[in-house]
Amino acid sequence: MILKIVNSCVIVLTSTLIGFEAAKRYVMRARELRAFQSALSRLETEILHYSSLLPEAMLQIGGSIGGGTGKVFIRTGNLLAGKKNYSVSEAWSSSLQCLKGELFLEKEDVEILRRFGEQLGSSDKDGQVKYIRLTLMQLHEDEEKAQVIREKYERMYKSLGLLGGIALAIILL
Repeated sequence: MILKIVNSCVIVLTSTLIGFEAAKRYVMRARELRAFQSALSRLETEILHYSSLLPEAMLQIGGSIGGGTGKVFIRTGNLLAGKKNYSVSEAWSSSLQCLKGELFLEKEDVEILRRFGEQLGSSDKDGQVKYIRLTLMQLHEDEEKAQVIREKYERMYKSLGLLGGIALAIILL
């Protein structure tokens, strides 16, 4: 009897953890979109007020942001600072492609960031700032959508994990 209770507790705990892990993706997407917005705002400041070189700005921003977002900026900065003659667009796209497994972004989010990378470094300071602001606006809209989706599915997956585990434990008893 004690073995059945222990097994039931393990089943409920495991299924609850699976539900929390499924819900995590929705939470992390919204968090990552905010992190990219923050990083792009800082890049705008670096371009406008400090006139930093792009590789230095990328490395500095990436180091302060952390997470998958920071890794994209650090990798892009390293590629640009290296002697491999990457264009800004190639370095940014390569970083997004290489790190997409670590990012919690959806396809449309990555597409916005990829388009941003195509324009990065290809125009003057004012053009850069305009495109950064456009990208910030698009990411903000995606973040709002992600929040709505998160509110809808986060609770559902957590509850589903717990209730599914309880149902499975009852069936096995």
